Amino acid sequence: MRTGSGRKKKSKKYVLCLLGSLVLLAGCGGTEPEKRAYPLAVSVDLEEGQYVVAYAMANLPLMTGQNKDQEEGGEEQNTGSVFRGNSFGEIRQKYEASQEYMLDLGHVKALILGETLLADPGRREELMEEIGKSMVLGKNLYLFRTASTEEVMEQNGKEKDSIGEFLAGFYENRTAEERRPVTLEDFFYTWANTEEIRELPELLCAEGQIYLTGLSE
Repeated sequence: MRTGSGRKKKSKKYVLCLLGSLVLLAGCGGTEPEKRAYPLAVSVDLEEGQYVVAYAMANLPLMTGQNKDQEEGGEEQNTGSVFRGNSFGEIRQKYEASQEYMLDLGHVKALILGETLLADPGRREELMEEIGKSMVLGKNLYLFRTASTEEVMEQNGKEKDSIGEFLAGFYENRTAEERRPVTLEDFFYTWANTEEIRELPELLCAEGQIYLTGLSE
């Protein structure tokens, strides 16, 4: 689908952002690993004119086998956070003002974009520019779209231990002939060269289960 912005084709600087990612999510700096939060999936959508950004955090105690010790000590790391704001800068400020752990995006496996966001040319443009400002996420993370980012993200730590791992498994546990992903690199290459938003695999939720449509070309 066309962006409808009427602007000239995007500069090749946007192709360089294949190595980058969302500045709204902050960097990891020199903070110790145990003082960081590790999202494995991130979703972005619009609601009542505001951006809604959700982080599906890794459950580190579960992943490291220390879950029992954490329960006995009365500690449990947050496995999901949602923030709303009129800009990505506002969302970043809200995260930093309310969360104990510094955000580390070096392990994100899936970026999920809401249909409402994708349908808004101006907000899509803002997101594309925001992604191009920072070098955090890897170019090979997988992109998806969904009508309800909330339904998908709320499964993190519930029906699925990790939404990020689960979504990556759609592709990593199957051959390329069975399922062809759209990566951040694919997405930006198409956008920078054609001014089009590449069609993304769609996620559907029903009875606590996540389904993937548009599995192959």
